[in-house]
Amino acid sequence: MIPLANPFDLSGKTVLVSGAAGSLGSATARACAGLGARLILTDIRRPDDLAEELHAAGTKAQAHQLDTTDRDAVEACIASLGPLDAYAECSGIYSKGDWRDGGDWDALYQRIMEVNVRGPINMMRAVMRGMIDRGGGKIAIVASQAGRNAGTTLDVEPAYVASKGAIQSLVRYFARQGAAHGVTVNAVAPGPILTPMLRASGQPFDLSKLPTGRMGEPEEVGGPMAFLCTAAAGYVTGAVLDINGGLHFS
Repeated sequence: MIPLANPFDLSGKTVLVSGAAGSLGSATARACAGLGARLILTDIRRPDDLAEELHAAGTKAQAHQLDTTDRDAVEACIASLGPLDAYAECSGIYSKGDWRDGGDWDALYQRIMEVNVRGPINMMRAVMRGMIDRGGGKIAIVASQAGRNAGTTLDVEPAYVASKGAIQSLVRYFARQGAAHGVTVNAVAPGPILTPMLRASGQPFDLSKLPTGRMGEPEEVGGPMAFLCTAAAGYVTGAVLDINGGLHFS
């Protein structure tokens, strides 16, 4: 293999980012744009503001509305986009409920699993098909520290824990499926990150528990996600990268 002049360069590459309207998705999109990528941005609400921001900075970007839990819509959208070099899966939700009481929690569980597990499976099915046919591609998924340690540092909803544990297993499954075809599949497992989703959960967090003494920023997740989309990560597959300030070691 001829060494690349800059293995972190995404110039000329097309990267799809789902969940692009969220803080981790937008941070990932900005990081990929900074490396020269063309961006395709999707979310349940069309991320036009982010696309316009990237356009203004000189990045080619297009926005699409897409509900990843709708398999037919996913298949149609991916078929319309053309070849993809990388896919960054940043879709996800978190909601709080009392699993001991049942009732509304059953609906909460179903919704979390639909968005956090079924959605990525729908996307992986559609995206990997084209990557395998073309002989290569890179996929990076946002998992969670909660999938590693059951959310012991926060009072985390068990449906969320289950969904993120499932993602870690699926990363390894799809990595096996893609490896022989030049398709790498990896994930990041963020710890406590300052996002609107975490703030909305109302969860307090004792910073003294963190070796770094602070929570992470979305950009500190977006950068590693972008790395997993580059040639520099060409021999990395089936990995889950911890991003938690030393709070948990896998």
